[in-house]
Amino acid sequence: MNERRASKRWRTVLKAQIVADSELSPTEFIVRDLSDTGARIYFADADTLPPEFKIEIPSKGLQVRSRLVWSRGANHGVMFLEKVRVWTDPLRAAAA
Repeated sequence: MNERRASKRWRTVLKAQIVADSELSPTEFIVRDLSDTGARIYFADADTLPPEFKIEIPSKGLQVRSRLVWSRGANHGVMFLEKVRVWTDPLRAAAA
């Protein structure tokens, strides 16, 4: 099967949160897949998500505006609205 993705994705288990512009508490979730163009996120208690929101992944030092692309139960796919580099390929890093 051909891969249709624009960039390589990595399986992850990263803590993250939706950062609201208001004074509401951040909504925490788990990032299951991550790429330079988007992510698959998992909410244990899935609520309705807004069409666009800001994601923060503290362990990556990343805060990026995102758009909801799909939802299937507790899993949601998001596309990043800003250009980011979320990962360093370990093989390239070892060769450098």
